[in-house]
Amino acid sequence: MISWMQKNNKFLIVTIWVATISFIFTGATYGFSFGIKSSSIGKVGEIELSRDKFQMEYSKLYGQYNEMMQGKFDQEQAKRFGLQDKVLNNMATEAKLLNLAKEFGIVVTDKEVGERLASVPAFQKDGVFNRSIYDNFIKGSGFNTKTFESAFKDSITIEKTFSLLDIQGLENEYKAFATAFEIADKLKYIVLTENDINVTIDEEKLKSFWEVRKEQFQTAKNYSFDVVWTENKDINVTQDELEAYFKENSFKYRDDEGKLLTLDSAKEQITNDIKIKKSKKDANKKYIAFKKGKIEKDGTISYDINNYEISKEIWDIINTKKVGDILKPKVIKNRYASIKIVDIKEPITKSFEEAKELITPQYKKDLISESLAKLSNSKLSNIDKEKANISDFITLRNIEEQKIGLNKQESSNFGSKLFTSNQEKGIISIGDKVVVYQVIEQKLISLDKNGTEGLQQNVDKLKIESFRSNLIKQLDMKYPTEFYR
Repeated sequence: MISWMQKNNKFLIVTIWVATISFIFTGATYGFSFGIKSSSIGKVGEIELSRDKFQMEYSKLYGQYNEMMQGKFDQEQAKRFGLQDKVLNNMATEAKLLNLAKEFGIVVTDKEVGERLASVPAFQKDGVFNRSIYDNFIKGSGFNTKTFESAFKDSITIEKTFSLLDIQGLENEYKAFATAFEIADKLKYIVLTENDINVTIDEEKLKSFWEVRKEQFQTAKNYSFDVVWTENKDINVTQDELEAYFKENSFKYRDDEGKLLTLDSAKEQITNDIKIKKSKKDANKKYIAFKKGKIEKDGTISYDINNYEISKEIWDIINTKKVGDILKPKVIKNRYASIKIVDIKEPITKSFEEAKELITPQYKKDLISESLAKLSNSKLSNIDKEKANISDFITLRNIEEQKIGLNKQESSNFGSKLFTSNQEKGIISIGDKVVVYQVIEQKLISLDKNGTEGLQQNVDKLKIESFRSNLIKQLDMKYPTEFYR
């Protein structure tokens, strides 16, 4: 059987696509001001990007991140992750597909939208569409019916467009994939981890390890600034100003669970944001006076580069400046500050003692890897004599259920490497584990009807997703994107 495998290796070297292609595409991002009054925030081809839809999509994506992070996601993290840009790019990608649908003459009627909405289980009671449930959903979402149903209609339009473009796999493609899934290997194997070796940290060897890498361990670049603050605590904010600002920026204000706050519950945050906004004119006056030497500094502050109290956007500007430069007013600690760079301490290499705590884990990791490699090679050389485990017949379909000392993800990774190798025996590294194996028996199995159909569906799906991904790249060039600044 092993000789059969070696002779037919061309069928084994099959790339098993495991990446999930989504339509959250990244691209060039643009500066964007949410202070504009227009209901549109941009345009792609002939499709306008609405402010209301942006807020709804932002809310949805924010909720997804918050769920992934178990309720610990906040606006500061959203800013660092570039959540606004992600939403804008997602909307632009969707708009490109809607432009294509328009060219194709694809139409979605209000009747189709109604029927699809009625079929959503979340809007049903006892299997029947329930208007009260739907209305409560809209009310709880914080967005109006028109915005939600327009977005829902767009998604149906895109779905229809893709249905016209779907392509199926070819017979040879099905066969190539099927061959990979029909091979079954019985293994003699040994799973090794760091528990199988003893590692001792030698101080002199650790120091030698540091010597080679010491330039990687440096102090953080440090800036000292003279600062002029613009206070805003005495600025008055009216109810009308609160309501208008909240209407345009409601998506920014959320509770610890990621849910949108009401105007009343977010009043303190909104008031503070408006005060900062209203103090900008005064901050600019102070900046000019400070620059001309007409006012003295309020004090001096010092920060290591990328300290979280100064935003990434401000650090990006600071990194382009030199000693003596004065930055235009920036928001630091909830108030405007005009800052002058008075000193820059460049990074210096840490001493061995200063770097020891950081270098030791690296050294230990390398030592473990080196020791595991030696042990693995020794086990492989003597695998015929080694006491080892014997597996059942392993296939790509059953690998995750095999009890071979690996979890499901590790087993899947192991299977992918095993079935794309033409080696009768070898060593496969999976994370912090190493599997030493020998194929002791091999056979071909036939896929049942369900297995064959499932495989063909996966081939079709992968091929379609690849086609769609390339289509988006073409549409990027076809339909220009403009975000209003």
